[in-house]
Amino acid sequence: MFDALLRMQLGPIIERLAQMEAQLEDLYRRADSFCRIGVCEEVDAASHTCKVRHGDLLTPAIHFFNPSAGAQTETRIPSVGEQCLLLNYAGGEGGTQSVALFGLNSSQFPPVSRVATLTRRLYQDGTQSDYDDATHLFNWRNGPTTVTGSREQVLAQVGAASLVLTADSIALQLGATGLRLDAGGVHLSGPVVDHQGRVISSA
Repeated sequence: MFDALLRMQLGPIIERLAQMEAQLEDLYRRADSFCRIGVCEEVDAASHTCKVRHGDLLTPAIHFFNPSAGAQTETRIPSVGEQCLLLNYAGGEGGTQSVALFGLNSSQFPPVSRVATLTRRLYQDGTQSDYDDATHLFNWRNGPTTVTGSREQVLAQVGAASLVLTADSIALQLGATGLRLDAGGVHLSGPVVDHQGRVISSA
């Protein structure tokens, strides 16, 4: 009789504990799948979606983050093989309510700058854009064409003569032909300098 009374009193408590255990297991499962490292396997630029491989699983087509998406918008399509952080904001198992945050370097896509003050963007075709906020030097390069802007002091040494430029400067270089603008004037270099078809200087 005592055992029956005890079971009757403890029955609801035991049932509630079993429910809480099931709820905790579900929460642990959801937390485990909330945030994972993945790799981009497919990209659809038109729909602005991608598919991400994480472990043995592949997400359906999901959206990915951009640097900004408001009144000021910047779009960057991720690359196949690029590593990302996969955020499953709904905690489900299907992956349909996930988003991908790209920008994690990997052995396939290593960092292009290891200098704290240097921000560098390297494009797929080799075009490169740099700015170093310690030296105030901006550099843009596309094949043989380079554009350089500097606020630092520039020292040019030719034999015993030297030229110090303390003002801002902008330089454009295409192979052996160059143009530099600074407080001292316009400086041209190259095998031939002409004005309206008339050669005014030649190497």
